[in-house]
Amino acid sequence: MARAEDAASSTGEPTPQDSADRETVSALESGEIPDLVFAWMVENPVSGITRVPVANAVLFGVPPNERVGYALVLAPIIPVLFDGGWSLVTRTTIPALVTLPQGNNRVTGFGDMSFEALGHKLIRGRRKQLYDVSLGGLVGFPTATDDFLGSGRWELGPEIALGISARRVVTVVLARNVWSVGQSSARAAVNRLVLEYFLFYNLPKLFYLVYEPLITADWTARTGDRWTLPVGLGVGRHHRIPKRPRLSITTRLSGLYNAVRTDRDPKWQILATLVFWKPNPAVFLRGD
Repeated sequence: MARAEDAASSTGEPTPQDSADRETVSALESGEIPDLVFAWMVENPVSGITRVPVANAVLFGVPPNERVGYALVLAPIIPVLFDGGWSLVTRTTIPALVTLPQGNNRVTGFGDMSFEALGHKLIRGRRKQLYDVSLGGLVGFPTATDDFLGSGRWELGPEIALGISARRVVTVVLARNVWSVGQSSARAAVNRLVLEYFLFYNLPKLFYLVYEPLITADWTARTGDRWTLPVGLGVGRHHRIPKRPRLSITTRLSGLYNAVRTDRDPKWQILATLVFWKPNPAVFLRGD
């Protein structure tokens, strides 16, 4: 089949793939968004879509007394679009409410905020797949209301994001390493690797399966107590709002078990995520 399409292309005749591409582009330009393209927009965190994710995490088996913790995190993503598939994507992570057990007591407050800025390039593949390449950095702020809820240090580090959207699958990885800035005799130094991985498999009627672990490595800890690797699965759905076409909602629920964890990590967690976002077909009409 691929040889037939190549032969048609060499003679100047339209191939089935060309026809499919034209149909997709025509639908996007007319404002009609196919289900898969609708899903691609929000599943990729650097796709150039304005959104406000709200994540609620319930943490089980928090050491040392196997108690329960809770975190409410807002992470608004605001892009600026340019010609040629380029964009500047910013994300501000706001731990608005964190509750963690400390011995027999409980500490509740605000966590450390961070700000990320990524230069993003969208590249079109020959078979309708989309590739994403992003490069930028992160700045962390010591905003925690209690020493137990944050590092107490300014943080800085580079970040890279790579992704692909093809048919029913969207996969993206954001990788960064952050270091504390300056000297502090009161708080420990920070040297931490963070890998945010997203793997979506889209089902009919805008349902989807998702694997969304936050993989970390604390390079300042001893060798056997550095890595956190969650495993699990989630399910969710994207929701169109007919009377408000400029607003959509995505919901999902994930269960993650920390198969590899440090002495400071909970055993497992339930993550409920609600995303408010603005559909914008123009983000997929800019790539090369």
